[in-house]
Amino acid sequence: MKCIIIKTNKFTVYFLQYNALRVHWSPETTFDAITLLIRNEDNRKQTLMTAEIQAGNGISVKSGANKPIMVIRTPNHDPLSLGKLMHPAPATLFKIMKQITPVGYNYLVLRSPSKEPVMKIEKVVASLYPIGKAMGIFQCNCVYWFKRMDGTILGYIRPKLVMNSNTLVVKFTSTNTDVQTRAAILGVALLFAITEAYPQLRSMLDESMKLRPQLSIK
Repeated sequence: MKCIIIKTNKFTVYFLQYNALRVHWSPETTFDAITLLIRNEDNRKQTLMTAEIQAGNGISVKSGANKPIMVIRTPNHDPLSLGKLMHPAPATLFKIMKQITPVGYNYLVLRSPSKEPVMKIEKVVASLYPIGKAMGIFQCNCVYWFKRMDGTILGYIRPKLVMNSNTLVVKFTSTNTDVQTRAAILGVALLFAITEAYPQLRSMLDESMKLRPQLSIK
C-alpha cells in the first residue's frame, strides 16, 4: 500500500461502466460485482488500484497486482455512520461518523477501537460546484476539505469537469505523506463515490447486504 499511495498527490475515482449501466439502475437491481478505477492524475491516468463493489460484502480495494489492500463496508443499523474502513484480515481500522450541520453533513474519522478522532471532513459551501450542479455542468456537489483535528489541511475531494460522468478528484497536500492518513482519505473518497457521486450504487449495495446470508461472497 505504501508505494502505491505515495506515488501520486492526485487521483480520480472513475466508473468505467457508468453510461452503460445507469439506465438500468434501481435499488433492487441485482449484481455480483461492479468495478471503480483509482487512477493517477499525475501520470497519464494510470490505474493504481481497483475498487470492486461486491454484492453482500462491501468494497474490496486491490492493487494493480490484485493484492487486497482494504475492505470498506456500509453500516447495518447506525444512521450516523457513513461506513467503516477495514484491513483485509478483516479488522476495523476507522469509522466515519456524520456530524449534522445547518448546511448538511460534516464527518469525523474515528480510529477503532479507541474511537479517537483523527481527521475531520468539512463540506465546502462557498464554491461554484452547487451552481454547476444546478446548471447541469456537474452531476454531484461532493466538495470537502480533509483536515487534521488541529485544522491543518490534508487534501480535498471535488467533482471533475467531465461530461456524462461523476468522476471524483482527490488531491493530497504535498506535506501529507503519512501512508495511513492517505489510505483513510482514499477509503472515505470511495464511500463518497457510492454515496454522493453514484448514490444508486450505495442503494444497490445496501439492498444486497440485507440478502447477505443467501449470497455467495467472492
